[in-house]
Amino acid sequence: MNRFLFFAILLVIFSCQEKSKNNSDQKAIEQDTIPKIELKKLDTISIDPKWGNKLSEKEIKSIFNKRVKMRFDIEHPIHQAYSYTDESGKYYLVLSLSEYILETDGKNDTLNDKLQSLYLTNEDNRFKKKSSISDEIDKDWESSISFWNKYSELSDLDKDGIVDLILVYGTTGQDMYADGRMKIMIYHNKRRITIRHQNSDYGGRLTKINGQFYGLPIEIQKAVKEKMKLMTANKHAIFSKGWEQKMAKEATDIQD
Repeated sequence: MNRFLFFAILLVIFSCQEKSKNNSDQKAIEQDTIPKIELKKLDTISIDPKWGNKLSEKEIKSIFNKRVKMRFDIEHPIHQAYSYTDESGKYYLVLSLSEYILETDGKNDTLNDKLQSLYLTNEDNRFKKKSSISDEIDKDWESSISFWNKYSELSDLDKDGIVDLILVYGTTGQDMYADGRMKIMIYHNKRRITIRHQNSDYGGRLTKINGQFYGLPIEIQKAVKEKMKLMTANKHAIFSKGWEQKMAKEATDIQD
């Protein structure tokens, strides 16, 4: 009987070890399939060529001349611009950044302290502002701010013939992304819906979600959540534990 019990215990131990090994292998496989994303200033927004394209520098200078810049208060150099046409009309997205020099350890780094985005409609060759944003770093604890174009997107996500815009930007601090903040803006059917997030390695993480997010088409919600998962996997965002389950319950305030 003792011998039988001994072999039974060995069998259970072996089974647990094999299960643990399989789980570890599965996690390793899943980790390998996660896209590695490195955020760079020259990244472009993903845009379906069926709808539009990124504008060249020549096109930007021609379309957004001094008069247009003054009219729409474009204060910083235009970094990138995009144009697209869908069933509702023609649109332009303009991204601008302000640079400054930060000296550290005798070296000069060119960083960004302010940004603007401008979302315009174009009817009969006349521009009309649809939406705009303006933000800047908190100089006490942030060092740079930029558009996170690898996470941004111009696409008809819900297949209704109208292009949806997901625009993302964020900041970095002394610990790079670990103590920065991030903002996701979703433009759908003449509405701008926002998700704001503050990173922290030491607790105090906070994510605020506009309640209207949960009224968006499921395809758009899924696209945004996938981007949030990628941010987590690539250490660009540190969301609170259980954030996915809380969002599944339509939480609007998620924090540690």
